[in-house]
Amino acid sequence: MKFLYKSMYSALLMGAMGLNATAQQQLPSVGFEGEWVNCVPWTSLDNTTVQGTEPEGWCVSNVIGMGGLGATTVGSKVEGYNSETAVKLTNMANQYMKSQIIPAYLNLGTSWSTAVPKFGWTGITVTNSDGGSFKGLEFTDRPKSLEFMYQRSRGTAKPNEKTTIVAYLWKGHWTQADVPGNIIMGTPTTVTMTDRDRCVLGMSMDGCQGGNVTSEDGLLIGKIEAYITENTDEWTKFSADFEYFSEETPEYINVIISAGDYFGGADAVGEGNSLVVDDVRLVYDNEEVKSEKYAGYLNIYCKDLNPDDPEGTLAKNSAATIEIIPTGENTCTFKLPNFALGDGDGAMQLGDIVVENVTVTGKDGVKTFSGVTKDLKLMSDMILADVTIKGTITGDVADMTIDVIWTNSPLNEEGTPIYVTFTTNPVTSGITDITVDNSNAPVEFYNLQGVRVNADNLTPGIYVRRQGSQVSKVLVK
Repeated sequence: MKFLYKSMYSALLMGAMGLNATAQQQLPSVGFEGEWVNCVPWTSLDNTTVQGTEPEGWCVSNVIGMGGLGATTVGSKVEGYNSETAVKLTNMANQYMKSQIIPAYLNLGTSWSTAVPKFGWTGITVTNSDGGSFKGLEFTDRPKSLEFMYQRSRGTAKPNEKTTIVAYLWKGHWTQADVPGNIIMGTPTTVTMTDRDRCVLGMSMDGCQGGNVTSEDGLLIGKIEAYITENTDEWTKFSADFEYFSEETPEYINVIISAGDYFGGADAVGEGNSLVVDDVRLVYDNEEVKSEKYAGYLNIYCKDLNPDDPEGTLAKNSAATIEIIPTGENTCTFKLPNFALGDGDGAMQLGDIVVENVTVTGKDGVKTFSGVTKDLKLMSDMILADVTIKGTITGDVADMTIDVIWTNSPLNEEGTPIYVTFTTNPVTSGITDITVDNSNAPVEFYNLQGVRVNADNLTPGIYVRRQGSQVSKVLVK
């Protein structure tokens, strides 16, 4: 068996370039890769104490408790979907009162909470609890839908608690008088609250804290109210369309993503129920399909076309670009433009290699691709080829194997195999036979997901080879 060795250095990485650029308004910090800032939970007592951090432009429902007693962080930064950062929302118990579970949610407005703890013969009880989100961002567009990637898990307390997604667009204002906005063993301080979520959405205020609601030309223009009920360790795409009630232009938007049952009240919140979210974005009707380009290097081998070379080398570290075009929740189109057999002026130009309906799976920040196309027409329909692609993209690093079988080749009745690899790192050595290493360190092989594999059962593809402190990438043909 022969291998292509490639060093494991990270220099010369060529970043992915997003092609989508539209004039429509987008949500802040779409992938949460920007700055994370101090979270200062709002209270009616003008709290200034920091409790955790949050992505800039968003508000996490961390709470400061009663004068700092019972302060709880429910949102944290974790590894994201094909990125370094996502938001993990987890319903957490107050450390001093385990029966009080703090709901975890992310929103574009301002989160708030209130409650009145009371001592009794049976311990501390909590009354008059309430909370949610008020206000939002200035916004004047009409998006078609909201989408994001997520992972979801449930604790043991309330495993059936649903996850709530709410987004709404409006103009004008609603105000509610005498809304309590802090937690205290006594009488909370009240405020006049503008654009409380329930008021804008026209929901019942029965059982809610606060006084009369009035409207200043308030108009709900569109909304999303959706729920997620299935758990998943895999990154999964959420998408929901806005329901529009008016042709008016919005003035404001709020998006609320809750780990649990946002409108269900305190009794519905289950400790440990969590949701990880990433790539939260708006989608528009006239938006071009978002695609990504990765610049890197091609290596091409074919013994039928270069029999004088022991490796059949046709191109080595030839500059190239691949394109990934999403076509569904777990599918994409793979494109290798201007594919040529060779490098430079003497290369045989074949055209674009396009593989549709490629399966895409994501886990632990790694996207894995697998797809096949039959009878692809190249070189002005003179060449027919079956193409199989597989590989991974981790952040800005792409490694792809593109096997091309020239099915109507005059050189081989069984078809001429052309082995192609694409990588964002250049190959630094050629194909050689495996030689016995005289060191005592064992040789180990891992796939690109970091799982160790048996060296005797390696299928064609790219692997990581480790022997002692020596690490390299290899291509198994």
